[in-house]
Amino acid sequence: MRVRVSRLVVFLWRDGQLVCDDPLRHRQFALTVEAERLLRDYADWAEPTGKLAQQLLAAHVLVAEGSPEHAQEERLAAWRDLGPAATYYHLASRTLGKDVFRSAAEDAAVLRAKTSQPDPVKEYEGPRTALPRTDPPAVDFTRVLDARRSTRWFDPETPVPLSAFAALLRWTAGVRREVDVAGVGTALMKTVPSGGSRHPVEVYPVVRDVAGVEPGVYHYSVRRHELVRLADASGEDRVREWCGGQPHAAQAGFLLMYAAVLDRTVWKYPAARAYRALLLDVGHLSQTVYLTATALGLGTFFTAATRDEPVEDTLGLSWSEEIFLGVSGVGVPHPAERDRQAAMLNGGEAAFSFPPDAWHGRGE
Repeated sequence: MRVRVSRLVVFLWRDGQLVCDDPLRHRQFALTVEAERLLRDYADWAEPTGKLAQQLLAAHVLVAEGSPEHAQEERLAAWRDLGPAATYYHLASRTLGKDVFRSAAEDAAVLRAKTSQPDPVKEYEGPRTALPRTDPPAVDFTRVLDARRSTRWFDPETPVPLSAFAALLRWTAGVRREVDVAGVGTALMKTVPSGGSRHPVEVYPVVRDVAGVEPGVYHYSVRRHELVRLADASGEDRVREWCGGQPHAAQAGFLLMYAAVLDRTVWKYPAARAYRALLLDVGHLSQTVYLTATALGLGTFFTAATRDEPVEDTLGLSWSEEIFLGVSGVGVPHPAERDRQAAMLNGGEAAFSFPPDAWHGRGE
């Protein structure tokens, strides 16, 4: 029999000791100096010698060649392409049959015992732009669902109407109602669901071509239905850089940059799985943007192919406190793209939306 170090365990230093983290079984334990030294002998397959090697094998720090654990590691397939960090996070946030969940009453008691909750919204100081309180038109909902598409080809001659811009923000990110939860604090009610009604996602509009709004980088004040200016307008090259070189990002009338305030969710859910809730929250929000934009006659796309660091720098975010999650681009569809989508909706040829440019391999 030969053994080697498991590809699933992770080692980290804590308080001067080497700790083995076994995310598959949700266990952590410190290793002795002797065990630390021994592990170097099993970086690749080798015969186990001595009692300590057998103990490490029993603890699943080492795996035996041909064992079920070895077979499991070989079956990782796509996880190997995602990398060890993604695999580790998935296992660490994966729930086990033995995991205990608090009841609603227990959860409420724990929250009431905590200090006051984090602010449910962010407010910035700066030049403010009040937005009109407009609504989307009354439309057939099934038609909206059927017509929803990703749009990547926008009309360069037509700005987004201010009324549509304001209605989209109000009905996707705005607060519909605030509720005081006794002993806990304020809960926001919006058109999008959020884990524990925490609504951690803040929206930062980057305006390029919206009628009546000066181009620039803004924060959307959900309570006031206002824009707060954070930075001057960014050029097309800068916007493309933020969005991984995608040219259509720089052609949209405006972008909505999404970032989640970590404390809001972790205050209620202090566990690794809370990170999954943040990703789900931005999915709920971006889909609501899709449907609302469709009802308003606008086109939109969502992308997570972004360069986080320059966006964080522009918005003044610290990744340890507020996590940049992705971008929705919204604009008036190019007439040719509008016609193509209308034909597809009525049974025409189905195809993805691409502008005619070389980046997509479909143009000059």
